[in-house]
Amino acid sequence: MSTSSLLAPVAPAASKPPACPSKKTTASCSRRTVSCRATTGDARGDDSLLWLPRRDVLTGLGGVAAGLAGFPGLASAADECQGEKINSKIVQCTDPNTGFPCPPPSKLKIVDFTPERSVTRCRRPVHKLVPEFQAKYQEAVRKMKDLPESNPLSFTAQAAIHQAYCDGHYRYDPTKVDAPFDVHFSWIFPPWHRMYIYFYERTLGQLISDDTFALPYWNWDSPAGMVIPPLFATARVNNSGRSKINPLYDQYRNQSHLGKLVDLDVLNTPQGTPLIPFNANAKQQDQKYMAAVNKNLCTVYQQQVRVGGPDPRSFLGEKLCSEVKNDRNSQGTLESMAHTAMHVWVGRATPTPPATCSAGNGGFLGHDGTYHCENDMGYLGTAGRDPLFYSHHANVDRLWNIWSTNLDGGNGFKDKDWLNASFVFYDNYEDPQLVRIKVSDVLDTTRLGYTYEDAKSKKQPWMSPTLTPLVPHGKGSSPPRPSPPAKPPVYPLTLEKNKVVEVPAVALPAKPTEAGKLRVLVIQGIQYDPCKLNKFDVAINVPASKGLQVGPQCTEYAGTFAVVPSSKEGGGTLQCKIVLCIDDVLTDIKADNDSTINLVIVPRTDAAINLNLAPTIQYQTISSDAASVSA
Repeated sequence: MSTSSLLAPVAPAASKPPACPSKKTTASCSRRTVSCRATTGDARGDDSLLWLPRRDVLTGLGGVAAGLAGFPGLASAADECQGEKINSKIVQCTDPNTGFPCPPPSKLKIVDFTPERSVTRCRRPVHKLVPEFQAKYQEAVRKMKDLPESNPLSFTAQAAIHQAYCDGHYRYDPTKVDAPFDVHFSWIFPPWHRMYIYFYERTLGQLISDDTFALPYWNWDSPAGMVIPPLFATARVNNSGRSKINPLYDQYRNQSHLGKLVDLDVLNTPQGTPLIPFNANAKQQDQKYMAAVNKNLCTVYQQQVRVGGPDPRSFLGEKLCSEVKNDRNSQGTLESMAHTAMHVWVGRATPTPPATCSAGNGGFLGHDGTYHCENDMGYLGTAGRDPLFYSHHANVDRLWNIWSTNLDGGNGFKDKDWLNASFVFYDNYEDPQLVRIKVSDVLDTTRLGYTYEDAKSKKQPWMSPTLTPLVPHGKGSSPPRPSPPAKPPVYPLTLEKNKVVEVPAVALPAKPTEAGKLRVLVIQGIQYDPCKLNKFDVAINVPASKGLQVGPQCTEYAGTFAVVPSSKEGGGTLQCKIVLCIDDVLTDIKADNDSTINLVIVPRTDAAINLNLAPTIQYQTISSDAASVSA
């Protein structure tokens, strides 16, 4: 096997593997720089190397950069949030916590992505894999884990990609700890992760000399796949009569959730609720089990069709803005709903107070200087260390593909800032090369050489779930108004777990008559601590007394805000917003032609979330170029 001069030397066994090499380099840039700051590793010390080249240049078109290169490079893109013109950005890779030097600058030429000539890979659900493919999958991951950590296509390096770009290591301004770059919380989330697992999949196929190898997906949106797959659940496997370590196993999972029916609304379910054993042969007579399955299906229906599906900005995420203190970045429902729930479901539970997270109980030491026990999947800095992460994201990618093709989402945006955003990834583990790939390259999966088993199916189990109203609506029913009338909240407002907030008489614009015009609920100025679990639900025309019963199975449900915990160097909070399509909700609760609606906000987690601005309902136009919002 050959290696490149780009590769970092392996740290001595006695050293902590660095999150970034430590030697600082600089280069000229326009107005801003981006810095990768280090973690100090975790209690394991087995795979915490975060290998990065010492410097890379990000070029963009008029505006601010929309992405950083996958591993190691940076991306090009723009966003005219303030009309700022940036032509280059520099990543400075520093690690003040170790003496491990930065690797030398790359002399490799970056090549542009070339579409694959034909579709050779068909991704299938994990629970349907035949034993032969299961063994092949295990062999491929085993070989990836056996690669030297210094190889940029090793499993360690693949996990490092996600840690670097999803856990605050990069920032728009290295002098400001409140300006991190992240591939979450914007329209960058879906294409970046598609690119990431594409190169991961290619490497697995190369390692076993099989160009037809396709990454299987965890089909948690189907009743038959609503369980952590048994293929991943045991520490050892029997192979031809011999017991071997299972390379798909990760001890840093919530062990109590193995063999249990998943909960796609996990942060809503009250603590202490008994877990339901998974039963692939459950009958309709098992009402409790079928109600839980229906709730899961409702979650996916809400994110794909009802509150997310009609609008690309609600489903994929808002245009990325990079201003420090910016609060306009927004998750799409593809990120905030089932995706986030499954990260939390698989990751470990935090210790119950007064116990605390530490190295002694397997905590991961983030670059914020604190230990995190939600690892691996439940914390962005370690999520890529769990092999299940990649099959999880293959399913997220599949749901994007379904939205694009079978639900008429199309390409999502025609905005050049999105289409031209580019990232650089490594390819070819034997002789690593750098490949620049654009968002426009990945909108059609066939150009990447893969498809999904159900790609042409118009039927999904979540397309027709049962939604149930919490209260009557329409003629002959008593309007679910607060009694006595609630006073409007005073902002800024701090949300507290299970304390329902009523926002009465929110102005509702008239039902639009123009094609492509929607009404959206906008909650801007959401301020939260990214190091903690954060979630609140939103519903329309529900009395506060019913607020805690709100969930995706309810007709009145209008969406959610939820994030997977991550680090933030220096502590503090981040700000963002959510944009949710509500026309279908208004129709279902017979409020289409009302002049006002009552909103309830239901906090689900212990972390304090501040709302700095009052929610509003606005028109959003889906144009041929991009969505625009107006009051």
